[in-house]
Amino acid sequence: MSRPDYVNPIEWELALSMARSICADVFRKGGTPKDALRTYGVQQTISHPNWQCAIDIIAYSNCASGSSKAQAA
Repeated sequence: MSRPDYVNPIEWELALSMARSICADVFRKGGTPKDALRTYGVQQTISHPNWQCAIDIIAYSNCASGSSKAQAA
């Protein structure tokens, strides 16, 4: 997934880093990409996500939630 246009490049890299960390932790514990999405609280829209897909979805979700919080403040 490429960086959304409305997201600062630095924010996107931080979101990807955090998502990779979450997925690595779940992977080390023997989990699946679905488990990683569940751990982060993301509603899954893909029936069989792979790890890259899970990382992208978590990063996108992190950026989306951050921008909505910023707009509400």
